[in-house]
Amino acid sequence: MSQQVDVVIIGGGIIGCSTAYYLAKEGMTVHLIERHEIAQGTTCAAGGMLGAHSEYLNDIFYSFACESQALYKEFQRDVGIDIGYTTGGIVQFAHSDEERIALSHWTDAVYLSVKQVRERISYISPPAFGAYLFEEDVHVHPEKTCLAFCEAAKRLGITVSEHTQVNEIIASHGSYQIRNDSTTIVAKHVVITGGAASMELVPGLRMSEVKGQCVQLDAQKLHLPYTLFHRGCYIIPRPDGTLVVGATMEPGLTDLQTTSGGNLALDTIAEHFIPGLSRFPVIKRWAGLRPKTVDDLPYIGRVPGKENMYIAAGHFRNGILLAPATACLIRDLICNTEVQKERIETFDPKRGIFHEANNRTEWQSV
Repeated sequence: MSQQVDVVIIGGGIIGCSTAYYLAKEGMTVHLIERHEIAQGTTCAAGGMLGAHSEYLNDIFYSFACESQALYKEFQRDVGIDIGYTTGGIVQFAHSDEERIALSHWTDAVYLSVKQVRERISYISPPAFGAYLFEEDVHVHPEKTCLAFCEAAKRLGITVSEHTQVNEIIASHGSYQIRNDSTTIVAKHVVITGGAASMELVPGLRMSEVKGQCVQLDAQKLHLPYTLFHRGCYIIPRPDGTLVVGATMEPGLTDLQTTSGGNLALDTIAEHFIPGLSRFPVIKRWAGLRPKTVDDLPYIGRVPGKENMYIAAGHFRNGILLAPATACLIRDLICNTEVQKERIETFDPKRGIFHEANNRTEWQSV
């Protein structure tokens, strides 16, 4: 059996599902393939913060992240599906004068003195040098959001195949044949959105994985109005009255087991923000693997040497935040819509392609 479409997307996390949605909105026929189930893996392990400020890497990344935040507002309004979109903002703590000065450079943040922090959230451990409130940095529920993109894309006519392993991709007469055990799909374009597993389909691509553990606590007695953030650690209030505490950073580990060491680290994070929080009832614990590139910026763009083949992977801590903007960038490349040159260069996948030449290895220049 064979099928012919405009685009095949390989990978059913939030990057793949959002890309399917935005391509389908352009009228393209799309087949999305996922080897497990939609919205699992790294997507369901994420916290869901849309923290353009807390995850700042450079100005191009920041503008891209802000654009993605705005796209979430549009998406929620357009599709009418609950994605757990929660306003209030992120409060970033300053525990030193250096941290306070660094945060003060943001002109769109509101400074809160120690007294003001206490007035707004009486039960937290106030940071010694105050905090900054970023009201635009909201959060969503990662799994619900991914499923919402998939559902919205299906309403627009895409095909979804779960539990389907891609065995082979063959270039043939200006198109690609994507083969699995039972089907061959012929597509003009292929988009690879498989996280770290994308390395299996793009020879030479370098990524690593960083394990992260989280815990969800029953906090019905608290009303936390903001996400709390300090140095990569956070507490996210969910609309159902629970709190997500995260996350550990464990490079080089590729298992998905929660550990006593991870539990202890999460207890420390919880107490760092709210004294006594670590003793709240645990609803669940989990671990995920973040795909990390050579420079922490995602690979988004054309696969070098492969016409009409694209990759969007390696978003590290920012897959949820950057999903809509990533999807639109891939859409624009496929549709030959003008894309900012700086973005193409910043996210170009070829900076992560490893080459063997003359018995030595070297990086391909950007």
